[in-house]
This record gives sequence, C-alpha cells and structure tokens, in this order.
Amino acid sequence: FGGLNPSIIDKADALAKELNCVVIAPETFRGVSTTFIPRAIWLALSTPQQRVNDDIDTVVDWASEHGKIDSSRIALMGFCYGGGKAIRYTTQRLPIAATVICYGSPVTDPDTLKNLKAPVCGVYGSLDPQFPPSVLSNFRAGLNQAGIQHKLEVYDGVGHAFWANMDQITRGQKPQIDAWN
Repeated sequence: FGGLNPSIIDKADALAKELNCVVIAPETFRGVSTTFIPRAIWLALSTPQQRVNDDIDTVVDWASEHGKIDSSRIALMGFCYGGGKAIRYTTQRLPIAATVICYGSPVTDPDTLKNLKAPVCGVYGSLDPQFPPSVLSNFRAGLNQAGIQHKLEVYDGVGHAFWANMDQITRGQKPQIDAWN
C-alpha cells in the first residue's frame, strides 16, 4: 500500500523459496514509498492502471527474454492496492495468468471477469470495512457467472491488511498461516 517495502520483499522471497520459482515485486510507485497513510492513499489513487499494466508488461517481457520465466506459467499476487492492480492487469492484459488478491479491490463485473483464463484466489478478513460481505458476495457471483475457477477465503475476526509480515507465518499465527497455506 505504501510502496515496495521490506514486508512485500520478505513475502516475495518466501514465496520464491516455498514454490521454487521466480517472484518479481514491481515498484509501481516508481521508487516512492511511505508509511504516512495520507501519502500512501494519494499514491494509490493517483497511480493509473494503464501505467501499472505497462510496467508489469515490461517486467514480464524482460524476465521472459532473459530466460527467467516461462511466460505461459505466470501468476500475479498483490496485497491491498497491489491485489486490485493484479486482477485488473490479468483481466486487461494477461488473462492466462493466475491471480491472487489479498484484501485488494475486486473486479465484480462478470463480462470483465470472462476475460480470465486462469484461476483466481481471494484472501479477505471478515471485519474489513473496505470490502464488506456484500462486495465479496458480488465478487464471488461475478466469478461464478463468468465461469472462472476460484477460491475466496474470508477469515473471521480480522480486518484489512491482517497479514502484515512473514514473522506471523514463522510463529504459526492464525489466520495468517492458513492464508499462507
């Protein structure tokens, strides 16, 4: 949410080790990061999807050209701001990529979701005021209507951004470890 930070880098590193794959965490704020919430909100709201899509295209092209990845086997995962950007990227540019959204803004329109050719996983907290049950219900309905394989997990008793860092996974903290697995 506040840009590429140690928490995101730690999650990317852990995923790469766990899955034995290349994980790329693009800096969609182009070098800017902050812990000041109003600035983070401004960055999130002022970063256009088109620019994010172009940046991710550049990263995917580079990694493919340099033999780092098989471009037919890609997944995008994002947290909060990044989750919303991830599903918009896969619906708009790379529908063959699987999408994992951790408490990010979902796409609920079935016609847009029909573009997807790969599964979607959503991870949310039941107490998240940004994505209340009605929004997640619309997301699930849109995925169902579009015929997209998906798994949406809503963890009881936690709100937005409940998975703060990999230390929670190391400690076996619930529900973070469940989301990890």
